[in-house]
Amino acid sequence: MKRKRLGILIISTFLLSACNTNEPDLESIIPDIIEVQIDLPESSPPNEKLKIPVNVTQGDEPVDDARDVVIEIWKDQDRENGFLEEAKHQSDGLYQIDYTFEEDGIYLVQAHVTARDMHSMPTKPIFVGDVSEDEINDFNESGGAASEQQGESQHH
Repeated sequence: MKRKRLGILIISTFLLSACNTNEPDLESIIPDIIEVQIDLPESSPPNEKLKIPVNVTQGDEPVDDARDVVIEIWKDQDRENGFLEEAKHQSDGLYQIDYTFEEDGIYLVQAHVTARDMHSMPTKPIFVGDVSEDEINDFNESGGAASEQQGESQHH
């Protein structure tokens, strides 16, 4: 009987110690997601060259090794006639293009960023030139940039 109890004690100790192994914490295994920030003003005059910077970070660190950073620009409701350009790496996670908005209107700027096995596609609006309050209200009521992102995610 003593031998049986001793065996159970040894097996129980072994099983309990197996549960307490130093397994890595999930936070140390799963990397932080990449954060993509399009740094645009809310509005701009037409026919003026504008720098469109995109900042890419992971945690507190700049991402200087993104595989792709492409900026897409289109006039609201006219994505088919949009513009695509690969952004050039500047420094410290900053990627950038220069762009001239030639006509008044509401435009959407979307960054397509692939870095460190992750993909992010934030979108930000910009009001160029003479845009009426009614146009802005219609844009916001239709969901603005958020509705464009939802439509985009269904295509991928």
